[in-house]
Amino acid sequence: MVTVIPDVKVKVNELIIQWLSQDKVFEQLSDDLACILNGKIPDVVPTKQINNRSLSPPHHKHPASPRSSPRVPGSPNRSSAVRTKSNRTPSPAHEIKKSSPAISNKLKKPQEIIPQFYFPMGKPSSPPQKLDDTQLMKIKGLFEECKDGLIAKKDFGSVTKAAGLPLYWKCPLFEACSSTDICSYNQFLQVYEYLESHCHDESAKFIRVLTKGTRSHLVWEDFNNLIQDVIDTHPGMSFLDDAPEFHARYIETVTGRIMYTVNRSWSSKINMTELRDSNFLKILASLEDEPDINQVSDYFSYEHFYVIYCKFWEIDTDHDLIVNLEDVMRHADGTVNPRALERLFQGTVTHNKTDTLTYFDFIRFLLAEEDKTHPTAIEYWFRIMDLDGDGYISLYELEYFYQAQLEKMRLLGVEECSVLDCICQALDLVCPKEKTKITLTDIKKCKQPSLFFNIFLNIQKFLDHELKDPFSNKEGEVPLTDWEKFAAREYEDLIADEELNKQYEYEDDFEDEDEEIPLGGSVAMSAVETYGK
Repeated sequence: MVTVIPDVKVKVNELIIQWLSQDKVFEQLSDDLACILNGKIPDVVPTKQINNRSLSPPHHKHPASPRSSPRVPGSPNRSSAVRTKSNRTPSPAHEIKKSSPAISNKLKKPQEIIPQFYFPMGKPSSPPQKLDDTQLMKIKGLFEECKDGLIAKKDFGSVTKAAGLPLYWKCPLFEACSSTDICSYNQFLQVYEYLESHCHDESAKFIRVLTKGTRSHLVWEDFNNLIQDVIDTHPGMSFLDDAPEFHARYIETVTGRIMYTVNRSWSSKINMTELRDSNFLKILASLEDEPDINQVSDYFSYEHFYVIYCKFWEIDTDHDLIVNLEDVMRHADGTVNPRALERLFQGTVTHNKTDTLTYFDFIRFLLAEEDKTHPTAIEYWFRIMDLDGDGYISLYELEYFYQAQLEKMRLLGVEECSVLDCICQALDLVCPKEKTKITLTDIKKCKQPSLFFNIFLNIQKFLDHELKDPFSNKEGEVPLTDWEKFAAREYEDLIADEELNKQYEYEDDFEDEDEEIPLGGSVAMSAVETYGK
């Protein structure tokens, strides 16, 4: 005969479900849960009686429990005493109260309020500062000095400084206050009060001013009027007053450098975090104290603009401000790996896959090519070498780019280095976490990222490094970035070439000897005339 043994787990679940299905049990549990959520202890004395209904199915007998078993004579009947005290099923809160006073105390403790830790508009001062009445009276006096209390755009610098803002915020601040050529005190006060009450650091104020409160990020068009104001009013740019043809290209170059350096997310939108993490606002404020624009090497240097502009003009043979692969291959006498240049036109470092590059795209290319230690340049060339886009540079990809380098070595008559030796040298240089593939983090941790990239992307720079005197750097010299060294060297060469051209061009025209010509001279002027801008 087969004995049927019931599944204990199934039976227990059945009993629990039957108990919970009772209406009064469910109501009592709901009340207890509400008490616990409110930080109170449920009352163990029942206010609602629960039917003492058997949990077992009808007509089913169970073995006697230990409480119903025979007891020693003389012992009190404890079980009957408990039953007369309450007919209610003990709740979990009752058990908590009896067994764990510490948990009960926690339930009574009020919830802790977590202080705010994220301040997208900057952390406000505590206590909040009110507007300085003395400062406002001073600003109001500046407006009252003008006719009808209206101040012109060209005179708004004094108001900007009185408001405690950097001088070269004056143009975007004026445009945020007024849409005409004049501004009233009330118009200024409305914007200024909003800045002081809602924007609690420079980055938040700057974005609010440039976008007129329409966006929480900056795009490249937002910088146009600001940079134009630098051209018009900075003493170091006065030589361009008679050469408006240069203005558009200078604005585009400065904007390109800003987006390249500040926009670390590659989104073409500078958010507040990126602006806070950059040095742009500090450099913009320094323009007020530096009369020589070329001493501000970050972003605004005219010499750096002239180098970038002339390098583009040299390869743009048809002068339509667009270059193709054949044009870019002529850059730097063809020393850049052609397989890397092909990747430029596949959408790896531009927003769209295209057969041409604009002047804006070329700015990023030149900055990344000449200073491969810059964080953006490391990401730029990593994207180029990551052929399959899996986030790694594999041994196959290293070999793919080095094969093109071998062909250039043969053309130059240089002793070749085998692929295996080259890859081993690169792996020893980077020390990747995984021996067969290199990540972006591995290269950023490397002390010589430019050497790693030049091994596979620029044979001439790799050979120059191999022949470089390790003791060539003099002690005490101000350290310059690779870009600053390149720009200084190229600018000197370009000016020397211009001086030679001037001698031939003006040797028969003595009347023009004293004529002032903007930095860059005839080559850049002829380029602008050709472009028609």
